[in-house]
Amino acid sequence: MKVKEIFNSNFAIYYEKVINRLSSPIQIDKWRKVLVKKAVAICPNASTAIDCCSGAGNVGKFFLRENPKAKLINCDISKPLLKLAKENFSNKENVFYVCSDNRFFPIKDSSTDILFSSFCVRNSPEPTLTISEAHRVIRPGGVWAILDFFRIEKENSLTKANNFIFKSFMNFTKLVAPSHSEAIDYLFDSIRKFYTVTEFKNILLEANFEIAEIKEFMGGVANVLIAIKKEV
Repeated sequence: MKVKEIFNSNFAIYYEKVINRLSSPIQIDKWRKVLVKKAVAICPNASTAIDCCSGAGNVGKFFLRENPKAKLINCDISKPLLKLAKENFSNKENVFYVCSDNRFFPIKDSSTDILFSSFCVRNSPEPTLTISEAHRVIRPGGVWAILDFFRIEKENSLTKANNFIFKSFMNFTKLVAPSHSEAIDYLFDSIRKFYTVTEFKNILLEANFEIAEIKEFMGGVANVLIAIKKEV
């Protein structure tokens, strides 16, 4: 299955209302809060932020708590998830929505202070194009705040334990909804084929970003990278 098909199918709602709601209170919301706080620490007066692969707005809600007057643009390839985002932000006049592939943003050059992307680049059919687009839309000195699962560089007892917990949780969701097994298998496969965090860091450096910080979670199963677009 292609990413566009997966996240425009019934799986998108299952992902958001079951997988995300079960996992977020345990771990992932903590990671999202770290992502937002570290980006806002660098750009405290951001006037515009884009949440790429925004889903239902799970990162954007934390950003608006930090900067309630900023313009937030939710950008996602999934129409069902953008519909949920609209419902979640229905009382916000400064929130906007764009249905778009993460390789081709219909966004002006150097127009955003912060670009958030959580569990996004890994799902791109062409990650280098997504990285290029991110660089294009962020203003010089602006922040790219990335949260994702990365391929483990070196396994140890901690990473093995956390990987076991993560895989057990995802396999449980397959048992609950076997019709979504193919999509869940894709999520496992996408991590296995993705970059290590060191490989990804080096690609960002080559793409004219500076790395401000890397913070790992679950022994490196997930990582937050804070990158700054270099001034011209």
